[in-house]
Amino acid sequence: MPTTKVERIKDEQLRESMAAAHASLRSGNYADVVRRSADAYLELLRRKPELLEGMMGRVIIMQFPRLGARMERKEGEPPEVQWDRETFAFSEAATYFEFAVDSLVREEL
Repeated sequence: MPTTKVERIKDEQLRESMAAAHASLRSGNYADVVRRSADAYLELLRRKPELLEGMMGRVIIMQFPRLGARMERKEGEPPEVQWDRETFAFSEAATYFEFAVDSLVREEL
């Protein structure tokens, strides 16, 4: 039985990436945490494109934290992350990490 949220991620590759992000969070490599979290969220949206349909699609994009990296989507194109900076604080990295992990668990990936 999983004991952490990361262990509840079903997809092995995503679980390993988020476990590495957690290790980076603990070691102070906050930029790695944000990049891995953003990549995991983009992968979620790639695998579940129905999340991007209609008004909910806009909400999904807007919910992504805007703490130095933001998600944008041009009409008819997949979303992408725009980087406003390359360094992040612990609290920012933790926010991106929790957002990605919670999203992956909620969507059962």
